Amino acid sequence: MLSKFYLILICCLLLFFKAGAQDAKLDSVAENIHHYGLKLAKSSLFLHFDKAIYSNNDQVWFTGYLLKTITNLDQYHTLYLSLLNNIDSSIVLQEKFLIEKGFSFGGFTLPDSLPGGSYRFVANTNIKKNNEPDGEFIQNITVKSTTINPLTANISIFKAYDEQHKTGTALVKVLTGNNRFVENAEIKYQIGSDKHILLSGTAKSSVIGELMLDFPADKITEENNQLSITVKKGKDIRYAKFKLPVIKRSNYQIQFYPEGGYLVDQLASKVGFEIKNLEGTVLKAKAVLYENDVPTDTIESNSTGIGSFSIRPLASKKYFVKILNEHQDETKYALPIVLKDGVVLTTTTAIAENDFRIHLEANSQKKVHVLVHNFSNILLNTSLTLERNKTQSIRFRLDSVPVGLNAVSILDSNYRPIAERIFFAHYNQLNETELSTDKNEYNTRDQVNLKLTVSDHDKKPVDALVSIACVQINRLSNIHNQNISDYFYLQQYLKPLPNRPMGLKLVDQDYLNDILLVKTWSRYKWPETEIKAVSKQDVFSDLAYHGKITRKNKPLDKPMGLTTIAGENLNFLNTDSAGKFNIPYENLMIKEPKMRVWLAMTTAKYDQYDVNIDNPHDELKTYLIQRNFEALNTRSDVLNESNQSITSLAGIRLKEVTITKNTEATEFAKRTFNRCGDYVCRYNILNCPNHTADVGNSNPIKGKSYSTGRGGTMVYQGCTDEERKPNIMILKGINLPKEFYVSDITNKNEPINFATVYWNYQVLVKGETPVSFNTGDLTGQFKIIVQGVTNGGVVYGEKEIVVRSR
Repeated sequence: MLSKFYLILICCLLLFFKAGAQDAKLDSVAENIHHYGLKLAKSSLFLHFDKAIYSNNDQVWFTGYLLKTITNLDQYHTLYLSLLNNIDSSIVLQEKFLIEKGFSFGGFTLPDSLPGGSYRFVANTNIKKNNEPDGEFIQNITVKSTTINPLTANISIFKAYDEQHKTGTALVKVLTGNNRFVENAEIKYQIGSDKHILLSGTAKSSVIGELMLDFPADKITEENNQLSITVKKGKDIRYAKFKLPVIKRSNYQIQFYPEGGYLVDQLASKVGFEIKNLEGTVLKAKAVLYENDVPTDTIESNSTGIGSFSIRPLASKKYFVKILNEHQDETKYALPIVLKDGVVLTTTTAIAENDFRIHLEANSQKKVHVLVHNFSNILLNTSLTLERNKTQSIRFRLDSVPVGLNAVSILDSNYRPIAERIFFAHYNQLNETELSTDKNEYNTRDQVNLKLTVSDHDKKPVDALVSIACVQINRLSNIHNQNISDYFYLQQYLKPLPNRPMGLKLVDQDYLNDILLVKTWSRYKWPETEIKAVSKQDVFSDLAYHGKITRKNKPLDKPMGLTTIAGENLNFLNTDSAGKFNIPYENLMIKEPKMRVWLAMTTAKYDQYDVNIDNPHDELKTYLIQRNFEALNTRSDVLNESNQSITSLAGIRLKEVTITKNTEATEFAKRTFNRCGDYVCRYNILNCPNHTADVGNSNPIKGKSYSTGRGGTMVYQGCTDEERKPNIMILKGINLPKEFYVSDITNKNEPINFATVYWNYQVLVKGETPVSFNTGDLTGQFKIIVQGVTNGGVVYGEKEIVVRSR
C-alpha cells in the first residue's frame, strides 16, 4: 500500500530542492514507493482503568482521553466499550459512554456470573474511517471469579513424534472448574486455519474426561499447526486453541534489524536482533556469529530478548548465527542479504534532547537528500554528496521538531527512500508529576492527604486534568497495566512492546534505545514492475443508530414522526420522505445504567408499519469478531487461570450458577430487584453498590424510608417504569459520568471491602493541589496512580502507601 506521507514528501521536495525533475517522473517514482516503517495511529485513544485484576460483580471505573483525532473533535460523541473473552473472542458485555470535549468517564458493574479467566476491553469511538471504527484501545484484564466454571478444556502434547507411524498425539482434557472429570463431552476439532485445513472431525471424551487426538506430525507446518477445539456438554460450550509442534524446525525465532535498513558491502553497521521461542516468549540467550563457517563473535540478548552487535560485512560472504544451548541446536539463522551498493546510517543513541546526530557512509559517491519528519510534516531538510567510504556526520537542531518519535529519512537522487532511523526528540522536556502524602502508613478507615504537582522540564508548574485511583496492589498487573505516558509516546505506534519489569518504560533509556533499534526498523523494496498508484479519498462516517420505516415492505411516501424517551430526556425526530432516519446521540443519553431508551412512532396506526434499526453494537460486534484477537501469551502451560477465586473479607460468596457460553454474551445470574433495577441490601441501604448481587437483597417498598449509605435517608417513590408497549422499541442508551461511591466510614455495620478505595475521574491540578480520601477495611499495600493531560503533553505519576489494621 502506498505511503501517503511520501506522496506529499516528494511534492515538497520539488519545492525545497528545485531539482528540475518533471512532475511525470516524480509521479512515476511515487507510484513505486513501498514503506515498511513506523505505522501511524488513527485517532489516539487511551483509557485509564482503575485496576487490571477484577472479580465478577466488581465495579469498573475508567477515564477515556482522546489524545489525537483525525477529524473535528466535536464529531466524537460516543465511546463504545466491549468486553471480550480472550479464549474465543466472544463478546460478553457492550456499553456506551458519552465523549465530551475529548473526555469520557464511566463506571459499571461486571456480570456476577462472569467465569474467571483472561479478558480484554476494546474501546472504539463513534467515528468510522473507510468503514472501520477509529480510535481503538485495548486493555487486557484478568477476572478471578467466585463462580465455579462448569467446563474447562485443556490441551497438551502427549507425544510430539512417533518415528514408526510419523504421527504425534495431543491430549485434550475436559474438566469442571473444581477438577471433576467430564464424561461424553462432544468435541469438535480442526487442525489448520483458513485455506490450510489439514484435519477435522468430532469425538467424545472418555470416562476420565480425556481424548487422545492423533495428528500427522510430518505434515504439520507453520501454516497449518493450529489445533482448534469446541467442547460441548449440555448447554455449556468452551473453546480452546493450541499450536502443534512443527517437526524439523528450530525451537527459536531470531529476527535481525540492521540500523537504517540494510547491510552494505564493506561498511560498518550496527545490527539489532530479537530472540523468541515458538510461543513468542522473549528469551535471554547467547549465540555465535559466523562468517561463512568461521565463528567471529559471541552475541547476547537481554531480558527483553533484544541485543545488538557491530559488523563490517562483505557481499561475497554469508553470515549466520547459531544459538548456544544445552541441546546444541544446529539451526543456522541467516542475516539479511548484503547490498553491493548502498548507504549505511548509524547513531550513538536514538534519544535526543535539543539536537540529534547521525553518521552516513556510502561505498560509492552519492547525492542524497536528508529529511527529518514526523510522518505528517517535513520539519528539516538538506542535500549533500557522500564521498566513497568517507563518514559524513550530521547534526540536527531540533528547535522545530516536536517532543516524541520522529524520523530521519535518506532519499537517493531520484527521491527514493534508502535508509531511515526513528529517534525520540526532546527527551528532557517530558512533564513530571510529584505525589506526596502526609505519611506512608495508614490505619483502616483513615484519611489520606495527598498533594499533587505537575511541572514542565523547567520545573515550572503546569495545569493538568487528571484521573486518580488508589487501588490495592494485588489488583494491579505488571503485564496488563498500561500508563498514558508510555502509550502516548511509544505504545500506540510500536505494538507489541516487550515487558519491562517495573514502572514506566519511557524512563529506561537502555530499554528505549533497544526498542527504537528493533521495533521501529524500516526497509524499502522497489518492485521490478511499476504499480499504478490509486488515489483514494478517506471516507468518514458515524457508528450510530440508523433505521428505516416501511409499510407492507415498501418505502414511505412522506415523513413520519418518531419520539425517544430516556427518563426525563424526551425528544422528537422525523424520518425523510422514504422513511429513513438517524437517531442523534443527544436523544440516547441516560443518567442511570439500568435506564431504558424507548423509541416509538407517533401514529395511532403503528401496527401497519415495520421499523428496521441498524444497531451500532451489532456492527461493532461483527467487526471485533472478525479481528480474531490473539491472547498476549500463547504458552500452553497457562490454561487454568479460570479456576482462581476471590472471597471477600466479609465472607460473602455468590451461589454457584451454570454458565451458558455462546458468541453473544454470558448469561447473568438471577438477582433480587424490581423491574426498575432497584433493591435494598441487608443494611437497609437503597441500591447499595457494595451488595449489587447479594442474595440477601430485597425489593424496596413504595413510601418506606431507606438509608442512602452516606448518612442520610430517603423515601422510596416507587417504580415508575412502564410496561413495554407494542409500539415501543428498546435501545441501548449512552451512559453519562457516574460518581464514585464514597463509603461512610463512621458506619461500623457496613463493611468497606472495595479494592479501589478512591477514584476521581476529573481533577484539575493547578500548582500544588490537595486531594483527600479515606481508606477502607482492606489492609496491605496500595498504589496511588495519577494520569492525565496538559496543554504540553501527558502526565503520569504513582506512589505506594501501606494500610494496617487499627
